[in-house]
Amino acid sequence: MSATITFTDQRIAKYIEQINQKDPYSGSIVTSGPTSIKDSSWLLGYSISRQPHFKEQKKNELVIWLYALYTDRKGDYVAKRPDECTGIEMCEEWLYHIGVPENTIHELACSASTIPCHMPYITTYFMPRTTNDRPLVVPKHSKNLAFIGNYAETPRDTVFTTEYSVRTAMEAVYTLLEVDRGVPEVFASTFDIRMLLNALYYLNGQKSLMDIDFPWVEKAALKEALKKAKGTYIEELLKDYHLI
Repeated sequence: MSATITFTDQRIAKYIEQINQKDPYSGSIVTSGPTSIKDSSWLLGYSISRQPHFKEQKKNELVIWLYALYTDRKGDYVAKRPDECTGIEMCEEWLYHIGVPENTIHELACSASTIPCHMPYITTYFMPRTTNDRPLVVPKHSKNLAFIGNYAETPRDTVFTTEYSVRTAMEAVYTLLEVDRGVPEVFASTFDIRMLLNALYYLNGQKSLMDIDFPWVEKAALKEALKKAKGTYIEELLKDYHLI
């Protein structure tokens, strides 16, 4: 179950900024992927992309994508399951979890536009499968049939993205029409230590390794490891990605 929330009341900004350490009106990416609310009965999460998110979006509007992963449980503020809720009620549950005072929640939720969306098959992309469970984009020996979208099989890419759908469509058209043009390659980030270090830096709030809140035993082990890495390529990589 998900919802799109559009706020025009700028009071919401301070509550988001307290959690994500970003001004949602700054024009930069705010959540860098979904923010999960782990103590939510619905297991709520939300994502705020660079604003404006839509071409015709007004300057005073803030668009948020909200989702609930547990649709069979009652909320912590709204005593209903997500699929029983109105848009306002879904918004109220989220506002409660991000720290909006209870005497302000209903007013803020009513001033926003919240559009719920049922997504019963959203997790089917990630079901366990074998190589032959999904059809190739262009099956072998096919001359006029192709499959596109996230349920077709294309090498190396990851489902659940618009890029996947576009790439399968390009592959289908170029193959069947014999267009002499290459489909853009999937960015080869898998097992690339540089990408992992870069992700580690940003996912931990742009902190160096020694500033991350590790248990003292792990921090002591980290200090020893950094000493041994001194003068090596490992140290160079850690410096390049601001981890030391």
